[in-house]
Amino acid sequence: MTGTLFDVAPLERPARAPRVDVVLPAPRRPDPVDDRPQQAAARAAGVPHLTDWTRDRRPDGDPARRVAFYLGCHQPRWLETAPVPLFIAAQRLAAYRRRGEDMPRPYTPYAIDSGGFTELSKHGMWTLSEDEYGGMITRFMLDMGPPRFVAPQDWMCEPWIVAKTGLSVEIHQELTVENYLYLTREFPHVPWIPVLQGWQLADYARHVEAYAAAGIDLADEPLVGLGSVCRREATAEIGAIVTALHGMGIRMHGFGVKRAGFTRYGHLLESADSLAWSFGARRRQIRLPDCTHAAEDCRNCLTYALTWRETTLNGLRHPKGAEDPHQTALRLDATA
Repeated sequence: MTGTLFDVAPLERPARAPRVDVVLPAPRRPDPVDDRPQQAAARAAGVPHLTDWTRDRRPDGDPARRVAFYLGCHQPRWLETAPVPLFIAAQRLAAYRRRGEDMPRPYTPYAIDSGGFTELSKHGMWTLSEDEYGGMITRFMLDMGPPRFVAPQDWMCEPWIVAKTGLSVEIHQELTVENYLYLTREFPHVPWIPVLQGWQLADYARHVEAYAAAGIDLADEPLVGLGSVCRREATAEIGAIVTALHGMGIRMHGFGVKRAGFTRYGHLLESADSLAWSFGARRRQIRLPDCTHAAEDCRNCLTYALTWRETTLNGLRHPKGAEDPHQTALRLDATA
């Protein structure tokens, strides 16, 4: 590695693969979709219809539509029916290929998470090389069409993850920059986004400088991922970090934001995602009264997921933190 930003051993890189032109499939034409889940979700949320997912950038527009909010999901088949953008981990899509199932053809916009937290928390390292990961994403795109964006193989900086890898926050940051540079060079057809990692505000500021030293001005990027925030309890601390980075002109995607945090600083984000609805339904055994599925709770229920998303978006319309009256009956987990 030439021009390393930190004092680490150089990494061996495979020979550059020959450049291949990638022809992506045309976007799927919207077929008639079963809209019963969204109708049921609107009833459960107490609204006439779900919030349109398209952006509304007008100064006097709907505050809930100023940020693109991706619903995290475990079920790739939802890509064929969901009426809102979805955020899905690469591991979930890879499981479809291993089982030999037909890949879903998305009806809705989607983005791909790298699943880095699972990789590092289980193994303390990435088990896929950059070429394996880039090739896997390319195959997904050939089967499914292009996503809105894809996360690179970033290195989270939560203290327990750093302890698992045995490295430092600074080295995690350098490895994140290296991976982004490699993937964008070798797989330029993929819509990668750079990701900022850190724990304290000073860490994130240092990572911004590391990207700049590598020739990347994050203020010029259309979207920059903000990592290591989804499992924090200190919402005010995250808000300070988001505010500072927003002040630098960085357009951010918040990975795994909590509802309380989204209500507080969501207006400063370009986009965000959350799977908290599923964790909350499982932990609190939430089941909507009208659900007919066999499961005891709604952890994999599209109707509940859409209901949770709608009430979460409504928090942007009530920035003082007042609870939506329709939310009282649901008692959705405000800490998720």
